[in-house]
Amino acid sequence: MPGRIKVVAAFAGASVLVAACSTYAPTSLASAPASGTVRLALTDAARAVSFGLLGSQVTSVEGQVRSTSDSAVTIAVSEVGRVAADNQAYNGEMIVIPTRFIGSVEQKRTQVARSLAVAGAVVGAVVWIGTQGGHGAVSAKKPSGPPPPGT
Repeated sequence: MPGRIKVVAAFAGASVLVAACSTYAPTSLASAPASGTVRLALTDAARAVSFGLLGSQVTSVEGQVRSTSDSAVTIAVSEVGRVAADNQAYNGEMIVIPTRFIGSVEQKRTQVARSLAVAGAVVGAVVWIGTQGGHGAVSAKKPSGPPPPGT
């Protein structure tokens, strides 16, 4: 496989990992996975409460569940939704959220077939674009001489 095609294949593969198609499916707090990403939608009452480093006005929390009990959930936070503001990224800060403030729980699921279809479309588009200019020659090198007559 020529080097250029390997680079295109690597970028296409990376695009699947970075921008995989995913959805959120409702689940219960009792069955929330410890290894997957979940989103906790908080109740209206939670907006007035300060959740440590997160502060207040929080509408949703996304991250990895670390532990659960009847009264609270400990989560390593990756993203927070706020009232009238953009989502804010976090780096796994551990936050305890009382279960009385959790309105619903959703689990993030990657849609493998859709992700592969998108990656295939990206690879196909890159190959098609590469074959359109220069009659199939894809090169980063500068031409060694003047252009051929008639171009």
